[in-house]
Amino acid sequence: MNYLRVIRNNWKKCAFGAAVSVYALQSLKTHIEIEQHMRKFASQIQSNQIADRPKKVLVVMNPVANKKRSEKFFKNYCEPVLHLAGYSVEILRTNHIGHAKSYVEEMAALPDAIVVAGGDGTSSEVVTGLMRRRGNLCPITILPLGRSFQSASKRFQIFGVKDVAYVKSLCKALEPMLKDESQYQSVIRFDVIKGDEENDSQLKPIFGLNGLSWGLMEDINSAKDKYWYFGPLRHYASAASKSFADNWSLKTDYVYTPPCPGCVDCASTQRQDALPVGGGLFTRNLFKYQRNSGESRRTLVKNDNCANKFEGSVEASQININCVQNEENFAELESQFISSLQPGWEFIKQIPQVTCSNILPSLVVKSRTIQLHPAGEMAEKFYSIDGEEYDARPIKVSVVPNAIKVFC
Repeated sequence: MNYLRVIRNNWKKCAFGAAVSVYALQSLKTHIEIEQHMRKFASQIQSNQIADRPKKVLVVMNPVANKKRSEKFFKNYCEPVLHLAGYSVEILRTNHIGHAKSYVEEMAALPDAIVVAGGDGTSSEVVTGLMRRRGNLCPITILPLGRSFQSASKRFQIFGVKDVAYVKSLCKALEPMLKDESQYQSVIRFDVIKGDEENDSQLKPIFGLNGLSWGLMEDINSAKDKYWYFGPLRHYASAASKSFADNWSLKTDYVYTPPCPGCVDCASTQRQDALPVGGGLFTRNLFKYQRNSGESRRTLVKNDNCANKFEGSVEASQININCVQNEENFAELESQFISSLQPGWEFIKQIPQVTCSNILPSLVVKSRTIQLHPAGEMAEKFYSIDGEEYDARPIKVSVVPNAIKVFC
C-alpha cells in the first residue's frame, strides 16, 4: 500500500522514470541484438574468405545523405566488414554535385569494385562516370544508405524499419560482393536534344538506374522537406499545398520506337549515338554483356519493326519513365502518363494514393527509345533523373541492356 501511495502522490515522476527505463531497456536489447548479428556475420566472412590478396575497393560516400547519417552507419557497420574480408578500402567523400561523376570518369585505373554509399543521386553519378569511360567497367555494390533509395528500398525493404532490421539489410547488401555473386543490369541513358541554334558539343549523356520523374507528384515529393514541422505528415502537407495550384498541366509531344531485343538497326543506332571516348566499343560491350548474362550467342538479324517511329502528344500531370524486364526477358522502357489528377477537393480525397504513388496511369507506352519535346513555357519546370533535378529541355531516353555489373 505504501508503494501505491507513493506512486499516486508522485505519478508524474513515476511515469517519467518508467518511460526512461523502458527506453533504456529497449536500447540495450537493440544493442545486444546488433552485436550478436555482427559477430555472426563476421564469423561467416572469416570462414568463407578465399581471396589470395586484398582487393581494392573505392567507396563513394555522400556524407549528407539521409540527414548526414549515412556516413555514421557505413563507418559503424560496413567499413569494418570490408576490412575484415581483406579489402583495401579507399573512401571518396563527395563535396559537391557532380564530384563522384567526374572522379570516376577521370580515374587512371578503376578499382576491383565500387561501393556506392549514398542515395539515388550518388548511384546515378557513379553509373554515369563508369558509362562515360573507355574499356571494361568494374562492378558496383549499392548500399541502401540514402533516405529515398528507390531500388534498394524495394529490394531490402528497410525504410520504416529501424535498428536491427536496418543493420541486417546493410549486411545483406554487402554479402553478394563478399561471395562474388553478380549480375548485369540495364541502365537508362538520357540525352539532351539540341535545337538548331545550339552547337554545344560538351553536352554528355547522363545514365541512371531508376528513371525519370516529371510533374505534380515529383514536385510534391521534392517539396515535402519544407514542411518538416508536420513530422510524419509532411508528405500529406506538401500534397495539400498543391491542391489548388495552377501549374499542373504538362504538355509534351513524344516520339518512340518499339521495344527490340537487339538487331542490326539497334547496333547501327548505338554506333551513331556512342560517345567519342567510347566509339564502337560502347556497342561491342552492349552485346558482349548480353552474352555474358546467360543469353546464347546469336547473329544479329534485321528487325523491320525496330526502325518504326510513332508520334503523339499528351497533356498530363505526371510522367514517369522506368526500365523494366518484359515477358520476353529483355529490357524495355515503360513510360507512364498520369492525367487523371485535377486540382480541387477531389484531389484532396486522393492524397493518400498520391503520397504512395498508387495512381493508375492514363497511358502506358512500351518502347526502346522515347523522345519528349515539352510544349509551352518550361522556364520554371524541371524533371528528376534518379533524384537529381534538371531543367525541362527536350530529351531522348533510351535503354542500354545489361550494361553494368552489379553485386546483388
